[in-house]
Amino acid sequence: MNKSTFVALTALLASILFSCSEKETTTIPTSPIQELQFEVYDSIMVDLLEPVTILDYHSSKDLYLMKNTREGKVFLVNGKGEILEKHELGGEGPNQIQQFYEGRFYGESGYVFKELSMEMPYHLFDTNFNKIKKTKGTVKEMMMLSINSNKQSFAVYEEDGKYKIVGEEPNSFSIADIDLETIGADFYNKVNSGFLLDLDQDSVHYLNVYPDDWTFKKEQKWIGATYPSLSFNPTTKTLASLPQMGYQLGIYKLEGNNAVYQTAVELSHPDRDGYEAVLGLDGLVYPGFNDIKAFGSYQILTFFTPMPEDILMGFKAKSEEYFRDPEFREALRKYRKPRYIIVKGDQQIGILNELPVAGVVNFGLPDGTLLIKAADGEVERDYNLFYKVRLVEE
Repeated sequence: MNKSTFVALTALLASILFSCSEKETTTIPTSPIQELQFEVYDSIMVDLLEPVTILDYHSSKDLYLMKNTREGKVFLVNGKGEILEKHELGGEGPNQIQQFYEGRFYGESGYVFKELSMEMPYHLFDTNFNKIKKTKGTVKEMMMLSINSNKQSFAVYEEDGKYKIVGEEPNSFSIADIDLETIGADFYNKVNSGFLLDLDQDSVHYLNVYPDDWTFKKEQKWIGATYPSLSFNPTTKTLASLPQMGYQLGIYKLEGNNAVYQTAVELSHPDRDGYEAVLGLDGLVYPGFNDIKAFGSYQILTFFTPMPEDILMGFKAKSEEYFRDPEFREALRKYRKPRYIIVKGDQQIGILNELPVAGVVNFGLPDGTLLIKAADGEVERDYNLFYKVRLVEE
């Protein structure tokens, strides 16, 4: 072998090794529990005294759909925080909804809002906020209700020129069909707590969203309903399902009216390790998940650190209405701290123990931005403040 051939082969080998090494560092995280860094890069100030929350964002119009957290007012706000339109949607008029908390943009043609009622139908409005249609409800029998003004329980997407809604529906079955006293872990096989609503045909298709590799479904161990939270990426038609308890996140692909299971992501965080989920466990003493949001190609999973069981039992021993005790509320603030797990694709890439600013994760944008609703300060603001934060990628 002559010198020039040796040099060429050496350079080729070095190139291959560098290429493989470079690829490996961009696709495989150093550690799934590495502490990630997020930075504030912008903010939106909305000149309103009343508190509002972001319901949705229209990227091509740079337009936010916001709602008063207590009443039925909705606002269209541009990317600069300027209020372009205000509509009184709550009420009993022909273009109103008696009570609602969630809403989304409906393509380019209008808006859709979820009615808060015993049936949970959806109301479609045109761009002028004239009601077009009220769909059938997704509830079969009302058994539980959870309200979180920073959580989105449904999403709108387009398929073959038609619009559909995908979302969560824990009340998708009736007691006549499911005997909760005897069904046990078969609940995870038979109860479909996700749904697809075809807005054109006004038809509902229910989805089983307990991941096949979720420990308690796989081992058929009953720990209670522990309904999953869902997030959806309309670009890839990927649905992520996060049961409240356990250590797996399920990934699905929507195909027609079906959610086809793909894989599970194993989840870990030092503040969740060692906690065992069992039937009848008080949620305050377990680090259960309560939300998942997509932001770009990432997912952020939220849980709260648990209160020590002896502390909780002490409050319960003092009074049946322990939850009204100011000392109990102070204990909640002391022990129940938000923590976050970050997932990209089918891998956990790290954790976040504290947001870069005080507040709550309100919404995720397609460009990888998280919108943080600023916490109340010592001095009352006469405006609403949302921080834009993003992952600092090395």
